[in-house]
Amino acid sequence: MIDHDRRQVLKTAGLTVTFGGLTATTERAAADQHAPRDRAVSSTMVDDSSGWPSARGGVGNTASVPMASGPAPPVTVAWEYEHGGRFAVVDGTVYLVAADGRIHALDAIDGSPEWTSGIGSDGEATASGSPAVANDTVYVNGDRMSPSLTALDAATGDIRWQKTDLGYETNLSPTVASGLVFSIVDTVLYALDADSGEKQWEFEPEPVTFDGREFGDRLSRRPVAVADSAVFAVANKQLFARDVETGDERWTNVLQDDWATEVFSGSPLATDGVVAAVKADTATFFDAATGEELSTLPTYSLDVLTDARAYAVAETDSDDGTVRLVGYDRETGDSAWESAERAASFGAPVVDDGSVYATVEKSSGESGVVAFDNVDGSREWSVATDGQPSRIAVADETLYASADGTLLAIRSEDATMSDEADADNEDEPEGTPGFTVGVGIASGALSLEWLRRRTAADESAN
Repeated sequence: MIDHDRRQVLKTAGLTVTFGGLTATTERAAADQHAPRDRAVSSTMVDDSSGWPSARGGVGNTASVPMASGPAPPVTVAWEYEHGGRFAVVDGTVYLVAADGRIHALDAIDGSPEWTSGIGSDGEATASGSPAVANDTVYVNGDRMSPSLTALDAATGDIRWQKTDLGYETNLSPTVASGLVFSIVDTVLYALDADSGEKQWEFEPEPVTFDGREFGDRLSRRPVAVADSAVFAVANKQLFARDVETGDERWTNVLQDDWATEVFSGSPLATDGVVAAVKADTATFFDAATGEELSTLPTYSLDVLTDARAYAVAETDSDDGTVRLVGYDRETGDSAWESAERAASFGAPVVDDGSVYATVEKSSGESGVVAFDNVDGSREWSVATDGQPSRIAVADETLYASADGTLLAIRSEDATMSDEADADNEDEPEGTPGFTVGVGIASGALSLEWLRRRTAADESAN
């Protein structure tokens, strides 16, 4: 069922707050706030889709969008939406798979709902995982007894087709490339026609013999990666490269040293002739065409892959349990970049043409989103949130974050003021000086005072 009624959108542009050093103001001199940023570090996406079309930014799972730019400081929360979840951003629309099991399409400019849709007429079927958007279609997996895969019209939310016969447990997100939708259901990788849902091929790993014994090896539920006409998927003990069109084997890398304890972990990342995966707690790079091992990095996590670097969350040298963000040189394995700050926890980062963004929880318990310069690691800006956001994405000079059941859009203050001027065509009251945007402040005295002043100003203008 599709709902085109407009839901409440919480507008908080102009309200600002600072606490514990986690602010939305730039950490640089005021005179430099609007100076052009150094874009010395570049990277290449697997595909040329605009926006953030699927989990981790695209079909390669690289979390790198080099053609995009995030918000320049000073920043503010442009809008909030009353649901959080996993989302994609394409062509000016945010597609959100919310906790209520429905898909919400929002105008990326102001967060206003365009449509909401479920994936079942009985109200029981629920969507899950991250959506993937391609060819004017939104693809979503279902939760257990729901349809395994649903394709919806991106403009209206109407269901185009569904697959209900694939199995019970789906993976976290479909991947759409080369006219096909790739989804793992009950540990089987399916390739479906993106227009019709018709099955083109399927792949399930054969048992593996080790020390004279036969072991089953199930595909991970992590999203697959697609690059160089191959689809890459991981199981506990194997990394598979299959031909996109036929599903035939390209190559397989098998863990042989310690079958009992060593595993592949995380999602594969693929771009420009290289695929990377965490193998036996070591980030390992493979030639995408041959499977030859090219290099390794001294990290057991791998979050972002660019032309020159691989980014990960790493422990610090101190004994206080803090972590940092590190950018490793892909060729040498050396640390080429570090975030200037340490924290109790960093979420998986994302990278655009000049910045590294991550969710953060400080040792003090404060949490939010922080942007670091991709050249020197200095903090560019930060925004406080209620709870550490579970995921972020960058598109169209906006940083989107899902935190504590709310979707946030963070933009440059200049861009936000321009949007409001275009929408309202009237003067706005001045914001509260000396503060930057924080989330979850609406119930506080500061917020009430700001709202009182804004209401009074609006009444005077009318």
